[in-house]
Amino acid sequence: MIKVNRTPKPAILEQNATTWTANYLDAKKKFEQNPSPENKKLVETAEKKYNHETVKSALIEMFNGKCAYCESHIIHIDYGDIEHFRPKSKFPVFCFDWDNLLLSCSICNGVSNKSNKFPLESEGGFLINPVIENPNDFFRFEFDENTKLFLLFPKDERAKTTINTIGLNREKLSNIRTKELISIVELISKIEVTAMILNELSECFSDKNQYYAFIKAIIEKVKSKI
Repeated sequence: MIKVNRTPKPAILEQNATTWTANYLDAKKKFEQNPSPENKKLVETAEKKYNHETVKSALIEMFNGKCAYCESHIIHIDYGDIEHFRPKSKFPVFCFDWDNLLLSCSICNGVSNKSNKFPLESEGGFLINPVIENPNDFFRFEFDENTKLFLLFPKDERAKTTINTIGLNREKLSNIRTKELISIVELISKIEVTAMILNELSECFSDKNQYYAFIKAIIEKVKSKI
């Protein structure tokens, strides 16, 4: 997870978010008063407007096609989810709020992980939002000698809750992440590292790379030994 700067709100939300929110809240109220199939359909129709193609495109560009949480590339194998950081099921007023929308892979956002979960402060939350906060303040991105895997280590209770809720150290993700990062470690080990070479190597990577938080941590660790 890396810090990502929020880009300007898409025009479709600028023009329609207020009206869409009012219509959505009204539809939900009608369904609560009369949970008929017709009223359920009204809720579904009103809700799905957030899934506009220009909203998805803006999120893909903002997150470089990567999951906001696990930093895996998405769009070459999946469509990706428009993720509501504050779940729309619990916070319907934020359904069309641009500041509440992230791009997520379907696993981080799946029922086994975040889904509609939003742990409160009393439950070890709130979750870390990579657009609002800097993940480096909450996590260490390190190789674990015990498991031989690159893992996220929490610096506080919120970070621990975030890792567990989203599944940021889940087995398959950790294995794939480690396989990719080990190749970088092996590359560095084969060259005579100097400050100049390390700077040049750093320039080969950017926030467009998968697992960039770990890549930065690897390079910083090597740099500290020079």
